[in-house]
Amino acid sequence: MAILRQRRLSAVANSLYHSFMQKGLLVCLLVGLTTSSTTARPQEQATWEVISSVPAPAEMFGRFGWQPSMVGCGTDETITTYLQLRHEIVKFGLNGAVSVRIDTAHLLEPGETWVESLAPGPNGELYVMAAKAKRLKKGGVFVDGHPTLFRFDANGGLIISRRMPRFLAPRIAVFDSGDFLLFDAGPLDKAPEATMFSADGAEVKRIDLSGTALDRRNEKKAEQSPDEALVASLAMSGNKVFISTGIADNAPTVTIVGDDGKVIASSSLKLPTNFSLSLTRMVEGRLFAELECKANALACRSGNYYAEFDTTCGDLLAIEHDTGSVKRIPACNTSSGMSFLNGAEKTLEVINPTGPKQPIKE
Repeated sequence: MAILRQRRLSAVANSLYHSFMQKGLLVCLLVGLTTSSTTARPQEQATWEVISSVPAPAEMFGRFGWQPSMVGCGTDETITTYLQLRHEIVKFGLNGAVSVRIDTAHLLEPGETWVESLAPGPNGELYVMAAKAKRLKKGGVFVDGHPTLFRFDANGGLIISRRMPRFLAPRIAVFDSGDFLLFDAGPLDKAPEATMFSADGAEVKRIDLSGTALDRRNEKKAEQSPDEALVASLAMSGNKVFISTGIADNAPTVTIVGDDGKVIASSSLKLPTNFSLSLTRMVEGRLFAELECKANALACRSGNYYAEFDTTCGDLLAIEHDTGSVKRIPACNTSSGMSFLNGAEKTLEVINPTGPKQPIKE
């Protein structure tokens, strides 16, 4: 019997989402500028240089603003997004040209399809986790607890589809081999789970994440709100998966898992006071994150804040303050800089922060 759960229909909620550990030994390498607590942070401001700017695909920006609810970054610098309101997956390059469109509305007929997560794979392939869904009159949606793996080729043709084991809210990351990892963003009072699968969806290995920074069972919040889900985002760098948390009220953490299924590292992120994480990406082994000001945060000024974290210890390496009034959404790292979607101009931009950086006056 299918296991159903209720979830709010929100594109933002659906999207929103390192020390060395070996045989119990924890080694922390401090490189460059670091901080020792969440109350201290580098006070830096950068000049943002736009390397390139092209018109973004028109469907990225709908009547209510920016549409994508999740973003996948290809090794060929392509960007794949899921447009929840349009029920469509779109892949495009840095020139803004769309190369692939996938209609997701009827992947699991009869009924509606709910896309849980997606990730680019080798050879331009795309892996999508989706489940059957049923909308409720009161504004929610029931989602089947047994998702289906859809694997598409570089042109959007379906290679395989396979019904998977039960997952509450699976997040996917794909290794160079085509094998993939699913992380289950389950409730706080349960041990976090991850499982490795082969490219055809066969289970390879279960990964024990108990005792890592992702394990919240001993925290007071797990007792007070046991059903609250852990909101996580997955990013790839090399053949490692970086599982980060810190979106909304979740504690900021990062955990690294290798392609052999071993936990390489796990630590708390030293997030500046008054901020929470929004979108996270990997930039040459560093965790790049968009920051959001918490309610009534006095230290926050106008503009946009971004931060980079050391993935060995979770230390804050730099915080960058873009004083411009334009809201830019980070897309993917490229060889020239980070790509962003500019909602005001409806453009796809590649931007590099340039120095010298100056202190921010609080």
